[in-house]
Amino acid sequence: MIEKKNKIQLLDSSATLFFPVNSKIKIKDPSTIEVSFSKDKYPLLGINLQCFDNPKLNSEIKIKEFLIDDEDISFGFKRKGNTFILNYEIKVEMERLVIYKVLSVLKPRTFRLLRFALTWPDNQSATKITKPILEAIPEIINNIKFNSKRTKYDELASLDYNLYNAKLRDYSLWDIIKLKIPLKWNVEHSKEHDFATVFMDFKSNYNFLIEKFFVSFNKNKGGNTDKLVENFIQEITKEVNISDAKFKKADENNYLFYFLASEKDLNDSSKINNSKIWYRIKVLEDKIVIISFVFELISHIELENELYLEKLNKIIGSSEILV
Repeated sequence: MIEKKNKIQLLDSSATLFFPVNSKIKIKDPSTIEVSFSKDKYPLLGINLQCFDNPKLNSEIKIKEFLIDDEDISFGFKRKGNTFILNYEIKVEMERLVIYKVLSVLKPRTFRLLRFALTWPDNQSATKITKPILEAIPEIINNIKFNSKRTKYDELASLDYNLYNAKLRDYSLWDIIKLKIPLKWNVEHSKEHDFATVFMDFKSNYNFLIEKFFVSFNKNKGGNTDKLVENFIQEITKEVNISDAKFKKADENNYLFYFLASEKDLNDSSKINNSKIWYRIKVLEDKIVIISFVFELISHIELENELYLEKLNKIIGSSEILV
């Protein structure tokens, strides 16, 4: 019985875990920790928490099928209220691996999945060191406290599900570019203006700006189009602090350039604003057509920004310049 415990909360207290007082805990990120139980720091117990949304996971049979990695392995399975626990041990080459999966259901469709993994060499001395840890894992699992209310990361799990499964509609802007965007997103634009704003949530907290412009040139004097576009990119980014830049050629005379831009806040010089910027570029006979997309990473939670960025990458990558 563990009387004194180290307490760790994962993902905005979606799950709270307790460990022996002499354990050492390394937080790798908001969802992942490594736990050692001796001064030798070996072996390490890896623990990861995932929040997700799945309305189809609505029976014990489906949950069991979801948790099983391989039907041929021998595993233990038990249920404790709305918590399901599956565990198994396998040999991988010269190592042994123990896996525990603890799935908590917050009805109707919110899930928290904790994964425990412990690996050690398949020999007598390593097994002796590992035995007390294996005996402690069931008690650690028994003491897990899952939040009875939805957390921020549960909300993000719903956002992830909704973005992935969103119904799309074709949307043409200025008869120049066609996008497939989620039906629930609100687009504000007019042909009289060179910009449009797309609101991505009901509260209008998240949006991205689309702008069109043209650069005239004499193609006969400009050399090859690749070099022309490269020179243009150098010009528009020469005074911008950029990182993670990518340059792709979709097909003849059709390009995609995107990067992360960082700049000081105009109202607070100690604050840095980050935005993802994409340029869809098409070279015509006498001009370059440029469509820019700007999305400011306003969330302090990295995962939230990443979910929107993943969707925008797909939308912009599959967009079509019509001219």
